Amino acid sequence: MFSSTLQRAAGALFITASLAAAPALAADAWKPTKPVRLLVGFAPGGSADTLARLLAEPLSQRLGQTVVVENLAGAGGNIMAYRLSQSQPDGYTIGIAAAGSMAITHVLNPKGTNYKPADFTPITLAAVQPNVVIVNKDVPANNLAELKDYFQKTPTATYGTAGVGISNHLIAETMLYKMGVKVPHAAYRGAAPVITDLLGGHIAMTMDNISTAAPLASQGKVKAIAVASLKRSAQLPNVPTLDEQGLKGFDMPTWQGVFAPAGLPADVLAAYYGALQDVLKQPAVIEKMAGLGSEPVTGMTPEKFGQFLENDRKQWADIVRAAHISLEQ
Repeated sequence: MFSSTLQRAAGALFITASLAAAPALAADAWKPTKPVRLLVGFAPGGSADTLARLLAEPLSQRLGQTVVVENLAGAGGNIMAYRLSQSQPDGYTIGIAAAGSMAITHVLNPKGTNYKPADFTPITLAAVQPNVVIVNKDVPANNLAELKDYFQKTPTATYGTAGVGISNHLIAETMLYKMGVKVPHAAYRGAAPVITDLLGGHIAMTMDNISTAAPLASQGKVKAIAVASLKRSAQLPNVPTLDEQGLKGFDMPTWQGVFAPAGLPADVLAAYYGALQDVLKQPAVIEKMAGLGSEPVTGMTPEKFGQFLENDRKQWADIVRAAHISLEQ
């Protein structure tokens, strides 16, 4: 039976974007005078990379300088996070990161990381999107019950994600734990190579963001088994949720936020927060994000985002303890 601790943690994982926004940060006159690096911790093609490239152009226009996306893939986003933590807090290096490098890493390996939460300036939460369980099209399963049966009868089957300790890894482990099955995990350097091996039949399953999962499922390249949120996605309206298929209360979306190194001056922080709020409210950006199954988040001030991160770390700690998840998986 799934523990009550894990049930509570899974249900409370995401603090809804409808949090009352704090008063807007005062606008300031800081403007970059040279190109800005926007670091991404995964290979091109994944949800974080897609979001970064979607935001880069309008952010460039808003800042008056080119924003260059730079992929630093590996270790579930931790390589990028470390590089960001070591960058100068001058406004010319920012990064898009998610729970894996900004929350989960410190829960799984609190003494073994080469950076810590205090090494960053949270700017704002930018986007959330549901996750989807997808399998190779030849896997003989069309729903969660059949997938469980397949894993129980096929001990050689594996699943993959874009790194050990990223949110999709722990979400998948939480799902498998709740299903009562154990499946070996293969860690990759990004979402794109995971999909390559899924299509090739080298792995049976992945837990992926809807921005990459929905097009593949719609084209018949993979089978979508379930959505890992409480409500169905408009991108895959015929795919039932995990909650509908027996994993009651299962609601674990993915989030992405924008960060800078610790010590970012207040005027630079205010400029980035204001610029990102403007970008995330642009109808063209909202439309493009919706087409990817992603929802922009606005009004999450740096202070509120910092509180969100603290709560996220505590909730992931509950999940890790209850499901006995470790870096060795």
